[in-house]
Amino acid sequence: MSEHLKFENIYCVGRNFEGHTKELGNKVPISPLIFQKSNSAVIVKETIEIPKNKTIEHELEIVLLIGKDGVPKNQEEAHTFIAGFSIGLDLTDRSLQAELKKKGLPWFSSKSFKGSAVIDTNFRHECPHEFYLMVNQKIRQEGNLKDMIFSFEDIILHLSKTIDFKKGDIIFTGTPEGVGALESGDQIEMGFNNYPPKKLVVI
Repeated sequence: MSEHLKFENIYCVGRNFEGHTKELGNKVPISPLIFQKSNSAVIVKETIEIPKNKTIEHELEIVLLIGKDGVPKNQEEAHTFIAGFSIGLDLTDRSLQAELKKKGLPWFSSKSFKGSAVIDTNFRHECPHEFYLMVNQKIRQEGNLKDMIFSFEDIILHLSKTIDFKKGDIIFTGTPEGVGALESGDQIEMGFNNYPPKKLVVI
């Protein structure tokens, strides 16, 4: 699918892999933890510009593209809302997020800054089970669908209790363990195992 896709709402799932949940000292959730990013957060080009004087961490995630408007009624119907699967990075201002969490405030400003939703627009019709992130030719994160706490269909049904989906909505589905900081000059490769990767550079 092309880079000319028109994205609508950007939904994200937190703590959907037990390893990542534990590495940040959080409790495993009993239902999907949902937050949002703004449309201005989306970046589809090959460069990532990180804010100066901030520690920005990468979170590798499978990204779902919603293909139709409406609300699914069950798991089987929820699957039909998925028009494609790709890879993305949920970039996080971790120190600001920790500060906001400590004060009991929303995470929005630590998650939704410009360029914080990196998306590979090569959406696939089927989702490979294994995915990875390399930084400077070294593996940083590896994930497998079997390790997700909540399935894609679980996430879609949970969201549909609150919202009506729009064609072009995007869902970041959670990150495996291994999150870490990015620095200017980092060379990034992310993708599904045995498929052509998306390559980026941090500036």
